[in-house]
Amino acid sequence: MLTQKSRYALRSLLYLVEEGDGAPVQLARIAETQKIPPKYLELIMLDLKKAGVIRSTRGPRGGYVLTRPPEDISFGMIVRALEGPIALISCASENFYAPCGDCHDEASCAIRRAFAIVRDETTRILDGISLATGADWEGRLAASEGWESAPR
Repeated sequence: MLTQKSRYALRSLLYLVEEGDGAPVQLARIAETQKIPPKYLELIMLDLKKAGVIRSTRGPRGGYVLTRPPEDISFGMIVRALEGPIALISCASENFYAPCGDCHDEASCAIRRAFAIVRDETTRILDGISLATGADWEGRLAASEGWESAPR
């Protein structure tokens, strides 16, 4: 399951796309509009900054901006930056592989194979959804077109 931290991060980034227009957005504004505790949002923004997704500027007109166009930032990139591996079991992870320890034959393990397929499909889907796409969906949802208009 996606953690609340990742949900808050995605909501904050989508807000930057929708409201920022490239101008810095203050943390307090993001926190208030997205209903995120400000102290927790500070930690999330720090993680996103370390991941190179956003940068901050100081001062009265300071705030947070994306480091690249929203078309170039995928949901998958954000989930990996905050959660680590997308794989549900360690032996199916490409970047964070660890053996299960109780597997009789990893090469023929049906569980590992099934979860590698889940990992591949999940990664493909999340990497194919950009912040620009998400912001577009939210614009359509706000216009009352409903969830069924979002691609599946």
